[in-house]
Amino acid sequence: MNLFENIRLALEGLRANKMRALLTMLGIIIGIASVMAISTLGSAMTGSVSSTMDKIGGKNIMVSLTPKNYDTQSTLQPEDYITQEELDGFKETHADQIKAISLSTGMGSGQLNSGYIHKDVSITGASTDYSLVNNVNMVQGRFISNRDMESSRNVIIIDTTLRNKMVGINGDPIGMDVSVETKTTTETYTIIGVYEKLVIDNPLFNMGDDTRVECFIPITTAMSLNSGSAATPPGYENFTIMATADTDSASFAAITKDYFSKKMGALSDYTVDVQSMEAMVSEATTMLSTLSLGISVIAGISLLVGGIGVMNIMLVSVTERTKEIGIRKALGARNSAIRSQFIIEAIIICLIGGLIGVALGAGLGSLGSTLLKFPTTPPLVPMIIALCFSMAIGVFFGYYPANKAAKLNPIDALRYE
Repeated sequence: MNLFENIRLALEGLRANKMRALLTMLGIIIGIASVMAISTLGSAMTGSVSSTMDKIGGKNIMVSLTPKNYDTQSTLQPEDYITQEELDGFKETHADQIKAISLSTGMGSGQLNSGYIHKDVSITGASTDYSLVNNVNMVQGRFISNRDMESSRNVIIIDTTLRNKMVGINGDPIGMDVSVETKTTTETYTIIGVYEKLVIDNPLFNMGDDTRVECFIPITTAMSLNSGSAATPPGYENFTIMATADTDSASFAAITKDYFSKKMGALSDYTVDVQSMEAMVSEATTMLSTLSLGISVIAGISLLVGGIGVMNIMLVSVTERTKEIGIRKALGARNSAIRSQFIIEAIIICLIGGLIGVALGAGLGSLGSTLLKFPTTPPLVPMIIALCFSMAIGVFFGYYPANKAAKLNPIDALRYE
């Protein structure tokens, strides 16, 4: 009996016992569907994280001064700060690897007042490169310039929601003066630009609804106002580097750390901490992949249950067809032919269950990825592995019943009632 004849007999047996065949496949279907759905969702989440990180600065390197020992109280000394001269020297030394350097400092929350408009805002002091490094999308006017920073001008950039409240969607607020009250100061600023807030449409990064609007002023203005009557800091304690497209930001982060660490005094209580966004993305995707693999292994336990179900049904099938086996043996069928018949039948059961499971899992995974707002196609490699694994289950759990059938004594089999 050839392969195609065995397949035909297996399919006829499944048609004759549809409900029993479906129940036999159920464990395989659930296991394969679970693995496929998790693989698809894992791929969607990994792509979503990478895409979102790219939006907020995939090539960025964050540099900050942090205490060597958090258990003791530490204060930044004037010599600890990173000066503008040091930043300029670093940028000149690595001009081919640095696209921009962003400087910023927070002034805290306050209230912006313009006529009858009163809006809670957070004020951020920013440098010229801040808009490039942080993807600030200007829709009207301009961002902070070098002349604004050199003169510490009282100019401000507002967002579109504030613009809409002040002058309407089609209005032009450029040149208007607004008052901003903070805990320490009340200042009048001239609006020089309007930006559109970057919307992260990703539930994985949903940090809640923040009703406070962020506005930008020159960092030199912010530093002179930030500490009230205290002297302006002689430099910066944090900044962000945007590496060029062909630069390995993870490797460049190590170069950056080494460069600025050498400038820190041996007796300083602070050290230079450098983090690469690219490295953070890599760590996040690795963690998601490991998590998906772990959950897939747990879901795959149901495949073991399904395999046991297949073995059980095949043993029942051997018992039901004992006389048929005896007749075939009496007519000269070899043990290998009997064994092949039942193994192929087990493989067909598992393969059909695997195909149904792959289709169901791919559908559920695609639906889940759509809900995550990052639609993706089911990954091909896990799909092929799932189908091959389902066939392997058929061979593994079908061999014992098939071997039992092959070893039946033809005389005893013919006498079986």
